[in-house]
Amino acid sequence: MSAEEAAILTHLSSGPDAAIEDTLAWSDQSKLDHKAVVGAVKSLQTDAYVTASDLTKSYFDLSAEAKDILANGSQEIIVLGALCEAGEAGISMPDLQAKVGKNVCKIGMGNCMKNKWAKKDGGNLVATTSLADVTDEVQAHLKALADAGGSESAVDAKTVQALKRRKLINLVTLKSYKVGRGESYAPV
Repeated sequence: MSAEEAAILTHLSSGPDAAIEDTLAWSDQSKLDHKAVVGAVKSLQTDAYVTASDLTKSYFDLSAEAKDILANGSQEIIVLGALCEAGEAGISMPDLQAKVGKNVCKIGMGNCMKNKWAKKDGGNLVATTSLADVTDEVQAHLKALADAGGSESAVDAKTVQALKRRKLINLVTLKSYKVGRGESYAPV
């Protein structure tokens, strides 16, 4: 019998209605590896020592880029800030890339143009609005998700799709079990 199997049976013997409500939380609390606990549950379930019902929990995980956006603002806001700083004369694309970075420039400029926050004026790029007139919706949506622990209900489906398309979030599904005594249960 493995240490995990013994721990499970010992826990179930702690009282007549003892159960493990969620193996994920229980394994963390018991300082046991969750994969080993799941293996032990399946082994004990085979011999009817325990019953197990599936539990699933889904949440959105933020990418490294999303965490950077939380801290510093979205690429479009960074680009708009650089354009506003350049003033009415604007700034050339190479200078903008040097100032904010090539990746930030590529993503941010595309979104600035799409949102009509910037335009081309000759060879330069010019802001058509000020930073004070816009809100960083991407950062706000990511903050809402982070504050809600990645809860799927923190933002609407359209926003989820937009954040997924930008590869800022991904859905993580955790599987665990609720465990109770089975027909052949016997304390350790």
